[in-house]
Amino acid sequence: MLTRLKTRNFRNLEPAELELGAGRYLLLGPNGAGKTSILEAIYLLATTKSFRTHQIADCCRHGEQDFSLEGEVEEEGRCRLSIHFNPEGRTRLVNGSQVPLAEHLAVLPVVAWNAAEGEALSGPPRLRRTLLDRGVLGARPLALEALARYRLALEEKRALLLRGGRTVEPWNELLAREGAEIARERAAYTGKLSEAFEELLAELALPLPVIELAYLPSPSDALGGEAAILGALERAGREELRRGRPLVGPHRDDLEIRFRGTEVRRAASAGERKALSLLLSAAHGLTLERAGRLPIYLLDDLDAELSREMLASIWRPLSRGRQVLTTSNRPEVWQELEVDQRFELDEGRVRAA
Repeated sequence: MLTRLKTRNFRNLEPAELELGAGRYLLLGPNGAGKTSILEAIYLLATTKSFRTHQIADCCRHGEQDFSLEGEVEEEGRCRLSIHFNPEGRTRLVNGSQVPLAEHLAVLPVVAWNAAEGEALSGPPRLRRTLLDRGVLGARPLALEALARYRLALEEKRALLLRGGRTVEPWNELLAREGAEIARERAAYTGKLSEAFEELLAELALPLPVIELAYLPSPSDALGGEAAILGALERAGREELRRGRPLVGPHRDDLEIRFRGTEVRRAASAGERKALSLLLSAAHGLTLERAGRLPIYLLDDLDAELSREMLASIWRPLSRGRQVLTTSNRPEVWQELEVDQRFELDEGRVRAA
């Protein structure tokens, strides 16, 4: 649980120090007031990444070249997280020391939802792979090591194929070994996510049809282990050489989400896609809790595009999280929903409402 957040030169926020505890927080204010920036700051502190940009320099306040974020996390004891950025790079610290990324990720598990998350249901497969890997890493941060080794080997093989190289066997062996572990982790997480998702749908009794989740590995028999993946890589070798790129492996996995018997992007309305995406986030949080990892929930513009009835239904499971922060510019729709504390933001300034 995050108990304190301190920001300097971050986005449009004025220097701020926010004291937090368990409960449900509603951040209110007009567009551009800094609501999303608070969520982004927490997300970046927890994950070392932004959910709004790939260029971390974009997070600097206008006219500045550096920023810093500091936070205190309370679990069995107290832990300090910090992120500092300047033109020379980024420094991430846990209790004042640089540690492996997996150790940093283990400190503050997070479930985040913003408009981009909704695109995962109808966008390209890479978005759903990201969804899978967030779940895997949220429950077991050490899985990052297999992902990192796989990505490194994949880049080496891709560069070799672009040069027309034929000696890809050593890279295939490494890709098969790490790929088998990734496939096992993704399949296990999909099973847990699907179970939690079905429980939430049954509990809420929403007017939605049967929805099915299925992990689609590459190759299709990847769960057969290292030998199965290596065999598929060898069979694809000639075509990979002809096309100059890797064609088989977890980098081509997908998560299939079927709605009314077809792909969700073809059958669901924008409102239905948002509701489903939020329920997936709630299910993700539930899987982390069952793994003993109590996440902080960061929900941006939760109420947009949802009827009051749908909002009330979806808020129920999300609001059960130990610590939940959500943003809105429509205070009237929250009058009948349970919230523990409200903050108001205006021009980057935060105050208790």
